[in-house]
Amino acid sequence: MELIRFLLVLGCMSPLFILLAIRGVGVIPFEIYFPSFIFLAFAPNCYLLFRMYIAKRNNDRKNITIHTFTDNKEQLLTYIFAMLIPLYQASFSSINDLYSALCALIFIVYIFYHMELYYMNFWLALFGYRILTIEANPANGGFSAKHVLITHKDRFATNSTITPLRITDFLLFDK
Repeated sequence: MELIRFLLVLGCMSPLFILLAIRGVGVIPFEIYFPSFIFLAFAPNCYLLFRMYIAKRNNDRKNITIHTFTDNKEQLLTYIFAMLIPLYQASFSSINDLYSALCALIFIVYIFYHMELYYMNFWLALFGYRILTIEANPANGGFSAKHVLITHKDRFATNSTITPLRITDFLLFDK
């Protein structure tokens, strides 16, 4: 489960890796940094698609009666200001600049991992998916735990029941 969360954190950083692949890293040769950044941009997202395929094939679903839901648009600002802007503006003219940017990237990966912000995925947003936090209704036999739902829908009726795919224990996918 921890590996999945780590890969999803890397997947949410794919715009940064693409920008860095295009921009370049002055102290590392093109033949090394370009394929590395492209791999970091696409491999975790391919794993997410693979996990969704496995969940669909195994019919790994979770019945949830929705008590409340909230849209996570405000976390998009955290995503942009914490990761994209500072790291993209970093200079890579010396090896020390590269090391400091790498340390910043490691800190951001740790923060996103620890705060469970691993579901902010650019590619899913590009295809119109939204990120909602839903809380199951404990009165209907469910737990009051919160789940993150990736869906095209922007709202749900109170006490409506959904059966999304389970990507992780608390990350769900609904078309």
